Amino acid sequence: MDKAFRNAMFLTGIPLTICGFSFGLTGLLNESTLSYMAPGLLIPGLAFMLIGWMQSNT
Repeated sequence: MDKAFRNAMFLTGIPLTICGFSFGLTGLLNESTLSYMAPGLLIPGLAFMLIGWMQSNT
């Protein structure tokens, strides 16, 4: 996992995942209109983190 934190793909995915999770949580708790943005940030963020983690294992 140490190599993953040096990978640009993994580092790009971290803020996207955090923002997607926070928008989703806020949308669930407040019934806000920002809940539609959660999948748009969360899914690419997780994909970037997965790609970065897989590249660091090779």
